[in-house]
Amino acid sequence: MDLIWGVTVMGRFKRWLYNKFLPALCKDELMEENARLMRIVKAQGQEINQLRSYINGMETAMRHQCRVTVRNEVKRE
Repeated sequence: MDLIWGVTVMGRFKRWLYNKFLPALCKDELMEENARLMRIVKAQGQEINQLRSYINGMETAMRHQCRVTVRNEVKRE
């Protein structure tokens, strides 16, 4: 809940700050750059989730494999 609350309040404050004090050209450029970076962050978050799923699947498969016991006996003549 704090994260959602923090994002909405800070988002509103940032938008107000940008609209109030930044020139139009700077504001547009800043908003475009923020949108581009948010797309990158979202794509990387999806990739991380996918890789975590793969890792969890591999861990489960490794845990459920049959155990192999190797006996190393040396014959002396």
